[in-house]
Amino acid sequence: MSESTQVVLERADLEAAMLKANEKHDAIVEKMQAEIADAKSASAESKSALDAAAAQIAEANDRLVALEQRGDVEPKTGPASVGETFIKSDAYADYIHGRTSVARMDMKTAIINTFPASSVQPLVQGDRIMSISATPNRRLTLRDILPVSPTDSNLVEFTRENAFTNNAGPQRDTASPLAAIENVTKPESAITFTLATVPVVTLAHWIPLSKQVVADSPMLMSYVNGRLTYGLKLKEETQLLKGLGTGGEITGLQTGATAYTPESPQLTNEIDIIRDCITQAQVAEYSPNFIVLNPIDWDSIQRRKVGSSDDRYVYGDPNMSWLATPLWGLTPIVTNSQTAGTFLMGDTNGCSIFDRQQASIEMSTSNGTDFVKNMVTVLAEERIALAIFRTEAFLTGSL
Repeated sequence: MSESTQVVLERADLEAAMLKANEKHDAIVEKMQAEIADAKSASAESKSALDAAAAQIAEANDRLVALEQRGDVEPKTGPASVGETFIKSDAYADYIHGRTSVARMDMKTAIINTFPASSVQPLVQGDRIMSISATPNRRLTLRDILPVSPTDSNLVEFTRENAFTNNAGPQRDTASPLAAIENVTKPESAITFTLATVPVVTLAHWIPLSKQVVADSPMLMSYVNGRLTYGLKLKEETQLLKGLGTGGEITGLQTGATAYTPESPQLTNEIDIIRDCITQAQVAEYSPNFIVLNPIDWDSIQRRKVGSSDDRYVYGDPNMSWLATPLWGLTPIVTNSQTAGTFLMGDTNGCSIFDRQQASIEMSTSNGTDFVKNMVTVLAEERIALAIFRTEAFLTGSL
């Protein structure tokens, strides 16, 4: 047997002896604690046994240190064992010097990791990053450009002009244009109105959480609240744009918009289509100031080049922000809420958002069996209406 093998075996024997001595020591400590609880002091026999166990641990440790000092083995650099921790403790020193009748150490300080660095280490806590890596949030910008007003009702009413017959003109006798202009009836115009109503819609969702999570993890609770609020705003943008107006939904701008009539022959360039749509709105006396596009369509517009042999961009500028430049004077609203291949163009003065209740978070244990299961229901809710004063102020079509 080689010398190195003997050293390894000797160290293994010493570590086994120390482990056995530690186990024996722990058993004696437990026995002495029970004796103290019953008789307020430990028996002499237990004290003697404790001394013997401590001596065995110390002897094995000294032999192991001597073995390491010979240079035959690498010094032990890991955490100390329970026994090593104990014999180096102040409690043990007090006992040895007769200052206490029993040596006692809080075992929480002796919980160690004896696994090698290359193996699983269940007792080692990794560095916990105190933030949560969330999925990306969609840019929500439609509300930012629309007028917003508060309301205290569950119904918004407004008066919509149906028709205006404009007969303004000079005072004269229409039957005899060359006759005197005095003592004749002045021109009469006409206006008709309709009272329109828009219901306030409730947008809401909820999730269940345990009371322990709510009480023990305020950071997680704050995160949940933020995600619930974001979920409301995400659904709100979709509703403002494409709500169907039935089944408790908002009538979205695109749903109520006037359909764009393509030029004949039909245009194929997105930039030309958008300019033609602006003309259609201007003919109807409206002045659109924004356009809602899908990111795919916005990319196609910005990357369009002069020709196959000319790398100059028709509209896009790589030196500027991808949202910096208006398109034909229209503010671009680029969002995944819009369907690819579809656009909405409009005048922000033609509509208004009415907030009955802004997004709020509520918690309750009154939902079903929450109370008896220690569960909490977290609810996010808002109430909103969208009034489209003039549907002609909005145009939608395909690119």
